[in-house]
Amino acid sequence: MTLGATLIPASALGLDGNVAASERVAMGLIGCGDHGRGWNLDLMIANPMQQVVSVCDVDEGRMLATQKKANDAYTERMGTTYKGCTAHGDFRDLVNRKDVDAVCVVTPDHWHVLIPVFAMKAGKDVICEKPTLTIEEGRILCDVQKQTQRVFQTASENRSIDRYQYIVNAARNGHLGEVRNIKVLLPPGNTAARSVSISDEPAAWEPADVPKGLNYDLWLGPAPVKPYIKSRTHYNWRWNFDYSGGVLTDWGSHLVNIAQWANNSDDTGPVEVQGTGDFPDFGAVWNTTPTFKINCRYADGVTMEIWSEVPAIKLEGTEGWLLMRGWRGPLTASDDKLLTLQFEGEKNFGRPESTVPSSGGTGGEHIDFAHCVKSRKLCYYTAESGHRTHSIAHIANISMLLGGAKLTWNPQTEKFEGDRADEANKHFCATRPQREPWTFANVDSWINVG
Repeated sequence: MTLGATLIPASALGLDGNVAASERVAMGLIGCGDHGRGWNLDLMIANPMQQVVSVCDVDEGRMLATQKKANDAYTERMGTTYKGCTAHGDFRDLVNRKDVDAVCVVTPDHWHVLIPVFAMKAGKDVICEKPTLTIEEGRILCDVQKQTQRVFQTASENRSIDRYQYIVNAARNGHLGEVRNIKVLLPPGNTAARSVSISDEPAAWEPADVPKGLNYDLWLGPAPVKPYIKSRTHYNWRWNFDYSGGVLTDWGSHLVNIAQWANNSDDTGPVEVQGTGDFPDFGAVWNTTPTFKINCRYADGVTMEIWSEVPAIKLEGTEGWLLMRGWRGPLTASDDKLLTLQFEGEKNFGRPESTVPSSGGTGGEHIDFAHCVKSRKLCYYTAESGHRTHSIAHIANISMLLGGAKLTWNPQTEKFEGDRADEANKHFCATRPQREPWTFANVDSWINVG
């Protein structure tokens, strides 16, 4: 039996009583890989409105290391030994804890909807890493969020970065005139440079015994049963369609997200998508495309080009353009006046309490999430907005896998129409079965109502 977590007194956290223990959001972290144990845990520990009370991972070593990191951080802050952060190997045990208010889901993509759906039905608020696995799963996520009225944040720090907010404010307040074209550049994926730790290990590309401490069957979850291979599990699952959609869904979730926000199309999407990519042999350990060229057209005539180069976004309007080239790189513009806008008396599409300077600082998606948990307002990157962004990547992958087909998409029905619609609507990037017992049909039976 796991003992209940202990909320640390506000004074012990050095908060001078500003955030009482009863007012903090008790967080459970599901997924203790690099982005869970690093980025998300660090942000939650630093946020006075949150406290991490439980962690979970299918890899025992990662789980215990994350539990220790959390307990050590609170011990240092309190000046006395703290062991209040519990650990679980099964996400259902963490979600069913009564002392957990909300969960942060930092798993591989094929778990990004099933776990949040369970958590929301169990009465928890959710902040979940992007993206979804399929178009259909994204719609299910949005529907459950609306039905349960739980707070949901699609986790992407970009909406809190000041320069991205500046681009959005400039576009949405008309300083570029009518936005007519958007360019989104994403870094190439599936490269040895991004996976150098395994690229020179021949054994990493062959079936092997499951490492001690890894619950591989639970790691697979709803995905098909396949032999354990090191180079398609931790981190590198991103390059296999069983678990993700490649760099297009990974990085695209950040920058296509900003394009959608700036274009005021958060709750819709393009009506036409066509793309080409360089896919390795299907069925390989990595089978997503590392490079691509995609063209999208919206119903109002706005076009969006997406290709692989370096992270960048450019908005081109009838009265000028703004460009950010590089990850949080400097802004450039067609006219220097566009770089010093003040937006006085205009609408601010950012949230000051969440804003992070491009050079670093406080704020971010967890600040916004915690405020929304308390206020019960919508987060700055809702389930619906995330789903619409991810759908663009899924549609583009379908187009590329269908040989560069020009696909007609209906954002209202969320179905393909016209040529090759039947193939596209049945494509595995649009819909796919889940492996028992890890299905939506079983979610209600996991909820401990006792």
